[in-house]
Amino acid sequence: MKHLGLFYLAAQNLKRKPFRSFVTITVVALAAGTLFSATLFIGSVDRSLEVGMKRLGADILVVPEGSRESSEAALITGAPTSFYMNDSVLGKVKAVPGVDQASPQLFIESLLSSQCCTGHLQLVGYDPASDFVVGPWLQQNLNRPLKRGEAVIGSLILANKGDRIKFYGKHFKVAGVLDATGMGADESVFMRLDDAYQMAAESSQKAAVPLDVKPGQISAVLVKVTPGTTIDQVAQRIRSDIAGVVVITASALSHSVTDRLSGFLRGFFMLDAIVWLMSLLTIAAIFSMTVNERQREIGLIRAMGGSKNFVFRLILTEALILTAIGGGAGVFAGGAGLFIFKAIITSSLGIPYLWPPLWYFGLMVGATLVMAVVAGALASLYPAISSSRLEPYFAIRQGE
Repeated sequence: MKHLGLFYLAAQNLKRKPFRSFVTITVVALAAGTLFSATLFIGSVDRSLEVGMKRLGADILVVPEGSRESSEAALITGAPTSFYMNDSVLGKVKAVPGVDQASPQLFIESLLSSQCCTGHLQLVGYDPASDFVVGPWLQQNLNRPLKRGEAVIGSLILANKGDRIKFYGKHFKVAGVLDATGMGADESVFMRLDDAYQMAAESSQKAAVPLDVKPGQISAVLVKVTPGTTIDQVAQRIRSDIAGVVVITASALSHSVTDRLSGFLRGFFMLDAIVWLMSLLTIAAIFSMTVNERQREIGLIRAMGGSKNFVFRLILTEALILTAIGGGAGVFAGGAGLFIFKAIITSSLGIPYLWPPLWYFGLMVGATLVMAVVAGALASLYPAISSSRLEPYFAIRQGE
């Protein structure tokens, strides 16, 4: 029987029942697609958090009371926001024991008609003298500080290095484009704090909507704690020593994202578990019916010299072919669906997203295909064993 070709016989048998094969492939594809898209989604969010937290570069963020949600949204998704407090908070933060570095930032929401952009953007003014967020990137990529009239833009902003962009009537030259993080920095524009104040002062003459921002106003204070000091302890000291502020730690920001994601993922994985169980039962039922219908064929194969092992491997090969095709189709459909609906999912959940590296993507593809094939092998194991035990004469008589 070997010269007939195991794979050839299995493929021919599957072609004889196209609808049954299609149903099996579809069920496996649903299971594989949900699993692949869920694991890829989790990996992308985790990577975005890792890269985004490194880019943030701060252990603690101090913002005015009542601005916690908007500041988290700005940092996580880039949702533009504006809120202000007096820069006297900066001196108070620096005086708190355990604070190693503190730097102010000013948040300004751009106008809808800003040159270079199709929507609102988050404009961020920072102090070059104390900054530890943008400065390291500039040192690594430009080897110099940002000059007056220059800006650094996020990866999703439609401009290139050397272009000129305009906000509130003031032109800025793009000095560089930040690497993608999947977080709010991708849709933010970073400029010097003195440029931001100048832009606000001149906006009444140059812009249709003037900015109500005065020198001495800031939106946030970014804090790095002294090495060896507990972040939570410093955060608690800031809360107790400074009135009218909200303290956000980097870990709390990450927890905010995971909390938003946890309910969604629980439901997603529960659905995936149900689909996998259904696929296993469907494969087992389909191949049990197949064995019953093909008893005469199996008997003839045995009578022509086919061994029990050959019959067992034939049924198993048919299952592996179907589940491999179904797994591949599921991976393609799951990845395509995630690519198409990624923006809708992330915006509705308010979470960051950054595509994982190719090695992770390849690992997920391989793992999903292996799981689909293993599931098919397990589901078809009993039908394969029972078919291999059929006696030739009995099987031919039963199949007539």
